[in-house]
Amino acid sequence: MNGRGLPGIPDAVIPAGRCGACPHYARADEVTRCRFCGCEHHVASPYQGHDPQTPPGAEAALESFRDALESARQELAGAADAEVTAELERDAAHRRWMLSPECPPVGVFDGVRTTVAQRDAWVQDRVAGEERAYRLARAARQAAQKKLDVLGKQGSYQQSISKSVGQSYSGQREPGW
Repeated sequence: MNGRGLPGIPDAVIPAGRCGACPHYARADEVTRCRFCGCEHHVASPYQGHDPQTPPGAEAALESFRDALESARQELAGAADAEVTAELERDAAHRRWMLSPECPPVGVFDGVRTTVAQRDAWVQDRVAGEERAYRLARAARQAAQKKLDVLGKQGSYQQSISKSVGQSYSGQREPGW
């Protein structure tokens, strides 16, 4: 569930469109007072004022989803790059601490026994910040992938609606079109 209470839909999946009552943009799930002009019924239409059950409205919806998909693809690419960078930084930090002179040697020295597990725990303690950054980057990449998947499914659904709308209007054209 996202911050707006929409189950299964990540934030920013619903594309923004122009409000039906004023010329400003708003999210399709937003019903508020417009912060620019004070419009009381600030409801966005992702179809740019067209009825989605008409060919222009269906085409506008497809364009909205196309734009949202491109944005989601770019977001996913950036998140994937950030994940790889964080993973490489974590691995480099792990190697650095394993080879550090501060790293406790494994064995019995001066009557104190240090095991491999103790050494590994010491190293993991030192790279905790890099591990956290990597996990956050991985979660961000997974969220971006989920957003792209949801938009793809919504766009596919809109394509089937557009095809149905086009077929229903195909017999209503005047001669000479």
